[in-house]
Formats: sequence, structure tokens, C-alpha cells
Amino acid sequence: MSTRCRVAAVSLSLALAGGGAVGVAAPASASAPESTVGASTSTAGSAFSCDAWQYERGTRGHGASITCYGSSFTAYAVCHRPDGSMYLRLGHRARSGGISIVWCGLDAEVSQAGAFPV
Repeated sequence: MSTRCRVAAVSLSLALAGGGAVGVAAPASASAPESTVGASTSTAGSAFSCDAWQYERGTRGHGASITCYGSSFTAYAVCHRPDGSMYLRLGHRARSGGISIVWCGLDAEVSQAGAFPV
């Protein structure tokens, strides 16, 4: 694992442990809807908020996109393989009001997604 990936993984772990990440969970299944739209969520006492993540399907596999406001942010997805194993993927950094997209592999589904401010 590269140093950059390690730093990103540690940052995400700290953000999740500290309550700084915003996420919306959805079940992983082969019949997941094209998109899941819900109410806006935000961390208590902060100006950082995100819309519900959108389920994405494409030639690159399955993924999630999310729009957040109040700070630059990075999307994350927990990817679930058919054999039961899971792994974490990070999307690109986006500015407030922008969209960050994260992709799982062709053999995996998104089981949870969200974003954390950077």
C-alpha cells in the first residue's frame, strides 16, 4: 500500500471514529436501485452537510456519488464482494457543492457510502 493510500486510510479512520464523517448506509444487493435519494444529513454542530449518496453503475463497476456543502470533501465507499469480504475505496477530492465519485471493482457492490471534509 502506498504512503498516500495509508495516509488517506488513517485519515478516514480518524474521521469516522471522531464523528467527522457523514454517511448514509444502504443494503448491498444485486437488485439495488439505480439511485437512492434521501434527506440531507449533517454532523451535529457543523456547517458540513451532504445529500444522500447516489448508486452508480458503469463499465468501471459499481460506485457511489455524493454532493456535500460547507467544505471540500472526499467520498468513500465500503465495497462488498460476493465471497463476503469488504474493502474501502476513496473518491477524488471535490469542492463544496461539487460531486465526488468513488468506484468499487466489477465484482463488488457498495454497501455503505459517505464523505468526510478535508
